[in-house]
Amino acid sequence: MTRGTRDVFHDHLRLRAAGDLETDLRRNYARDVVLLTVNSNARGHDAMRISAGRLARQLPGARFEFLARQVRGPFALLIWRGYSCRCDAIGGADSFLITGGLIRMQTIHYQLLSHMEG
Repeated sequence: MTRGTRDVFHDHLRLRAAGDLETDLRRNYARDVVLLTVNSNARGHDAMRISAGRLARQLPGARFEFLARQVRGPFALLIWRGYSCRCDAIGGADSFLITGGLIRMQTIHYQLLSHMEG
């Protein structure tokens, strides 16, 4: 039986919160997933690894807060914020297309706010 949008979305959030990127990719992402961000128009698990690495470098040792979650049909939305010693991520918004039990497309947007600006 194929997992529904809500199941995949919640499993993705749980695994990312636990820091388990590889299990998340294997279990929840299509091999040819499309990633769209201000920095990326890419495809595949390697694109997701690069994006996760970029976020980890921007927000070392980050703590994330999920502010809102929405699911309708094959679509999901996450509104989030991240905090680190160097800077914070505000206005985080990730959208997902989930079909056949896998994330097929993800958009990621956030703004970095340096603590020195603050």
